[in-house]
Amino acid sequence: MAKSADLQAADLLRDIPDNSLDLVQEAFTVFIRESLPPFNYHVKGTILLLHGQAYTSYVWQNSNMMQIFSAMGFHCIAPDLPGQGRTEGTGIADKEKPRFFSLLIDTLYLKRVIVVAASMAGQYILPLLPDFRITCLVAIALSDSKMPPERSSVIKTPTLVLWGDKDTSLGPICASNLKNLPFVKLIKIPSATHACHESNPKYVQTVILNFLDLITEYDLI
Repeated sequence: MAKSADLQAADLLRDIPDNSLDLVQEAFTVFIRESLPPFNYHVKGTILLLHGQAYTSYVWQNSNMMQIFSAMGFHCIAPDLPGQGRTEGTGIADKEKPRFFSLLIDTLYLKRVIVVAASMAGQYILPLLPDFRITCLVAIALSDSKMPPERSSVIKTPTLVLWGDKDTSLGPICASNLKNLPFVKLIKIPSATHACHESNPKYVQTVILNFLDLITEYDLI
């Protein structure tokens, strides 16, 4: 893990570059935000951050999540999902969302990726599991988390499930639905609402970084 001095030296207020990515097969131009580790450090891994229904990729920048993760050695990419933010094109049907996300990973030429997904983004990521490209998942109060036992038993992807202690809807449901995954850790975030990454970002960042540090020790990233 990067030294605390690295975090102290990093400019966390620097602008997050805006960019766009053409997904030709889907007729989408996807708006993305991207941040890299400072000082030309070795990149530990790439994190794809997927926002929830009422948000855009800006939530990951506004909470300093991207800046913190990059200061600690990770390449971060946060797209505006279809139908939201600055991504061109209309929204897509729920059944098409996993295919869209899979194509996004391929278009970014990512062989291995860490996924941090919130709320509605469960529709994009959960149907893909298990997927050899996805090294681990941080599931923040994901929607559409119900799956039959015979499917959950084969998902070996290391998964961290987070939800706020004030969340009375999707968070507890997600925790209950995913608690039987073979490699899962469940953590309730104190003083946090449904969007716990926004209401208690420092706590969430700490938990996620420690989780990624543990995964790194086992050479999974």
